[in-house]
Amino acid sequence: MGVLSYMAMILVRTIFIVLILASSSFSAKYAGEPFSLGVGGRTPAIGGAGVTGPFDASAGYWNPAGLNYLDKHNILAMHAETFGSLLNHDFVSFTSKLNDSSGGLIDAYGFYLYYLGGGGINITELNPQTGRPYISNVQSHGDFYLAGSLARHVKNNMDLGVTVRLIYRDLITITGYGASLDAGALYQPSQNLRFGLMVTDLTVGFIHYSDGHTESVLPTIKPGVLFEKQFNNFAANLVISADIKFEGQKKASQFSAGAISLDSHFGLETSYRGVLFGRAGFDRGDFTAGIGICISRMTFDFNYLLNSGLDDTFRASAGFQF
Repeated sequence: MGVLSYMAMILVRTIFIVLILASSSFSAKYAGEPFSLGVGGRTPAIGGAGVTGPFDASAGYWNPAGLNYLDKHNILAMHAETFGSLLNHDFVSFTSKLNDSSGGLIDAYGFYLYYLGGGGINITELNPQTGRPYISNVQSHGDFYLAGSLARHVKNNMDLGVTVRLIYRDLITITGYGASLDAGALYQPSQNLRFGLMVTDLTVGFIHYSDGHTESVLPTIKPGVLFEKQFNNFAANLVISADIKFEGQKKASQFSAGAISLDSHFGLETSYRGVLFGRAGFDRGDFTAGIGICISRMTFDFNYLLNSGLDDTFRASAGFQF
């Protein structure tokens, strides 16, 4: 319980710091949303409740401390048709678990590349002869970031991790560059129970644009819990997490009070002999589902997200351990 009290203290202090930052710095509401749509074919299927796992090679995105729950070397690639065919969403990652006897400060590390973008944006100009606009060309836009993650196992069944992100945005008429830092922690008091805490944009992420203005992205605090149960050849993981933001999203979130808002994530994953997987959940109230298969060292995952305001999203990913 001492470790749980310590994690609760960290959460309270982080909220206090964020409130101070929110009152003293300029932040652009929703500036970080393009990077919060989730990755992989596994975790989005369980409602995006990925703070405490179960983890795959996308762990650096969901909680870098989860890199310590992977073995050997892992690669993962994902492609998604997000909100119908409105956006293309791609993700590739690599993780490596170091030798337990290395005795270094780092126990695991990873890298990943994230892309969200699309085309079909018509650029118009005015015809000087007719005085009417016409389509002069068609442009595309994109959000990218390249990230590196490190993880360290500490005493009392606790793992810590950090992710450094380099951001590039192409918004057709302007471009932007930025950086941010994420940090995560995991505590597993027993084989069947795990607590987690993830803070994105811990240092208040920033994006500087070519037109001279700068946006800052306030931290998002993500507590979570995982319950695991074995039933002979079957296993089940029940996961719950939340996104606590300080941007005053109000009706754009599930729950809000002043500048603070909260969105919930719930999910259940069941598996048979670690080969066949079935998944379902709720991501901010929207239903999610998915299936997975693990053959030798290869994994294939597929998921579906029902969106009440936009077209549905489909994701597929493949991973390999070596």
